[in-house]
Amino acid sequence: MSKPVLIAGAGVVGCLLGHVLKKHNVPFKILEQSSAFKKIPYRTVALTKDSILFLNTLDKSLDLNDWTTPVEKMELFHKNDLGIVLDSNDDQKVTSIGLLSNLHEKLLKNVQSEILWNTTVTGISIKDTVVVETTQNEFETEFIFATDGSNSKVRELCDFENEEWFYGQKAYVTCIRAEHNNIAKQYFTKNGTLALLPLNDEEQYYSVIFCTNSTGNVTHDLQDMNKQFNINLNLTNLKLGAGFELKHSRALKLYSDNVLLCGDAANTFHPMAGQGLNLGIGDVMEIEKNLLDLIQNKKEALMTYSKKRNNKNLQMTWIIQSLFGAFGNVNSVTEKILNSGMKILDKAPELKQRIINYANKN
Repeated sequence: MSKPVLIAGAGVVGCLLGHVLKKHNVPFKILEQSSAFKKIPYRTVALTKDSILFLNTLDKSLDLNDWTTPVEKMELFHKNDLGIVLDSNDDQKVTSIGLLSNLHEKLLKNVQSEILWNTTVTGISIKDTVVVETTQNEFETEFIFATDGSNSKVRELCDFENEEWFYGQKAYVTCIRAEHNNIAKQYFTKNGTLALLPLNDEEQYYSVIFCTNSTGNVTHDLQDMNKQFNINLNLTNLKLGAGFELKHSRALKLYSDNVLLCGDAANTFHPMAGQGLNLGIGDVMEIEKNLLDLIQNKKEALMTYSKKRNNKNLQMTWIIQSLFGAFGNVNSVTEKILNSGMKILDKAPELKQRIINYANKN
């Protein structure tokens, strides 16, 4: 190509795209509105088998199996009643947990020289090529990948049709020292969900993700849940922070002329299923299959990408909405049905294995 491909956003997905473009000798620049890399405390990622294989193949120096924490079992509770235990019957990990900042920092190393920090996209015009106006300079390119998050400026400027709704919840994240034995736990209640993900970082921790519709003191809510459900966490020095609003957004079509959406710019999800980043990595995996056709703006390749990734994202949206609807509106009748259904599923090893296999696909 005569002009570098542009990537909007230097997050994990943007950096991964940079790795793919570098691997295929395609010149590129990454435009990032932040002034420098900033660590996000406590944020973790649950990586699927597909994600780990792809990342390790793309950059062997990542060596994710060396520093992520394997989850050997996942216990799903309705309140304090254990309903389902997901563990593999073929020695396969359920998932692997790592700090988001660790992954991001490692990915930045090989694309650092191509990132233009403190560069915010302010305008886009498309004729024969794409002209991108920023707070720093004007750039001309033949193709742009939008990986600039759930509030994507590129998506807005290019008038992508988008649907979104809010869950009426906020998510709060932290880490708490705890012996975890590589077991993840998730509690479903009418006020929200609590996920405890095992994390090894010098000491054993639980990565805590608390999604709640509470309007009161969330710290007190979590402390009450800890006692009520006999979770036995030491919350003496608990720090939850302000939390962030949870919403779902989806672009109805993932491409327009010379522009392709991926990662959170294409779809965002409730963290209940822990699949958001994995689906973004899946977008990059799909892009690599037809990379040259995509950046040459070939309609068939763009349509194929949009259809495949939207189908996968719609499946995950349906799963999350079903879980959210079932566990978010529990009354005495549905509570008994849910408990019975979870326990029946727990006695079906083949079906549980299918769930694990599906969850490990991007």
